[in-house]
Amino acid sequence: MTGVTLFVNGNVLTVDRQFSRAEALAVQGDRILAVGSTQEIRRFKGPGAREVDLAGRTLIPGFVDTHGHVALFGLDEHKVSLTGATSRAEILGRLQKRIAATPKGSWVVAMPIGDPPYFLNAEALRAAGAVPNLAELDALAPDHPVYIQAPTNRVPNFAVLNSAAMRAAGIGAGCALSPHTQVELDTNGRPTGIVQGAMQPIYNLDPLYQCVERAAPQITYEDVREGIALLAPKFAAHGTTTLLEAHLTDPQELRAYAELLGEGRLPVRVFYTFEIDGRQSLSEIEAYLKTIRFAANGGFGNAQLKVIGCSVGLDGPYWHGAACNDAPYPGPFGDIVNPGPLIPREHYLEILRLAARLNFRIHAEAAGRGSIGIALAAFEEINRETPVRDKRYVLEHCEFPTREQIALCARLGVAPTTSTNFIWGKGEEVYKRRLGDAYAKVAIPLRDWLDGGVPVSQSTDWGPHEGLFTVWQSLARQAGLTGEMIGPEQRITREEALRCFTWNGAWALRMEHEIGSLEPGKRADMVMLEGDPMTCAEEAIKDLKVEMTMLDGVVVHGSA
Repeated sequence: MTGVTLFVNGNVLTVDRQFSRAEALAVQGDRILAVGSTQEIRRFKGPGAREVDLAGRTLIPGFVDTHGHVALFGLDEHKVSLTGATSRAEILGRLQKRIAATPKGSWVVAMPIGDPPYFLNAEALRAAGAVPNLAELDALAPDHPVYIQAPTNRVPNFAVLNSAAMRAAGIGAGCALSPHTQVELDTNGRPTGIVQGAMQPIYNLDPLYQCVERAAPQITYEDVREGIALLAPKFAAHGTTTLLEAHLTDPQELRAYAELLGEGRLPVRVFYTFEIDGRQSLSEIEAYLKTIRFAANGGFGNAQLKVIGCSVGLDGPYWHGAACNDAPYPGPFGDIVNPGPLIPREHYLEILRLAARLNFRIHAEAAGRGSIGIALAAFEEINRETPVRDKRYVLEHCEFPTREQIALCARLGVAPTTSTNFIWGKGEEVYKRRLGDAYAKVAIPLRDWLDGGVPVSQSTDWGPHEGLFTVWQSLARQAGLTGEMIGPEQRITREEALRCFTWNGAWALRMEHEIGSLEPGKRADMVMLEGDPMTCAEEAIKDLKVEMTMLDGVVVHGSA
């Protein structure tokens, strides 16, 4: 039998309905040919067949990341990385390398101080004196605006600029553009280079940040395209074979994915949604949806790149005080906030009705408990007109769903996507300290979802981007800042954790017949691990080495 590769003498975690284990597996072309014992699989060995001795290593299905943000975070690949830099000297050294390679007058933009993705150590580094001062930055770059960004996913936060960057942005000692964001001054009333408060582009839209954003280099299509080209292989290297770009999307990202696929530079399977701007009128939205109607009726594309519907965002994160909750809660600056949805309820319902009438699959972003209720009420209203159970609408983020909301998802056939990585990034500071124990104990309630009969799927979202970290975090539920477990009652088993990030993700994408488990006839998307995530020490799961990632029978990372 030609074109066959046999993987023998290993540990195959199929993630089929029975979570069966096998010893060997055969691949032919882009499909799994057979799963069984080494002896059974060797029956397929013929002229031209290749045999790979797993020597006890583990095969699992490729991770299905239902909220991956490769295009968004790919932009960070162009910036100066400060990961692991814990001193002024090291931060200045990394900036100096980029400055030396940058034409005079051009901006040098760095990632935030601290370690991504949540920069949990940023304030500790600042307190320890690791942040360069204005004189140091000016001496280093007299001819370049230098901008060390603030973390988007933290509030309050801080950015650092040199004098050239502040001049370009029109920032000085007299700036008073925002109630929450200020220019830090030294004892003599002069700027230190630090701007602190709410310096991020997505949710707070602070006026002082906008001054910097207007002056800093604008994102180009080439930035987006090459950012994807740089970051997508890292997802593959960590075992992700499929991901969904669910919201915060832009059509130029789809163009970039298509071009990279045509060039053979896209090592992951990508599903994509077109985002609806809820600020527009219904007639404007209808014209937009008719333009992209090729993405309705089940979607459009091929096995590696497919548009599968439209997305609508209702709120932002709790950290920013932007989540639509079921009650007022403490915001990032100590005030009590109670934001409504980004789209008025009636307008939101009409948007979803319109999308449903045009037969789009709906992806509803809803972080807060209040916005979850609004989205599900709209789904229920649409269901009275046209049954939605078989449509498998997606509910994104859903940080604190109630058991009643989970039961409604089960009844309507809704596919929720969430991320225990949120617990890592904001479990202590936001979920516990600000929202309180009553919320913290039910944050990202994987146990309640599964016990409620809903196949919730996991994702990396803001990160970490390593798939095995997310599998581990399903069990550990650890707050990255303190190491404490948040909501121990919501822990799930290792088997369930792996299923949430493979088969359940495939189900959310309506692809469970093609991917998500290692079964004959399915696509050969699989990952080779050095050890067994079912039997190794729990803490070791996140550090297991990914030795190979295969997409459609082609090795896209490592070797077999």
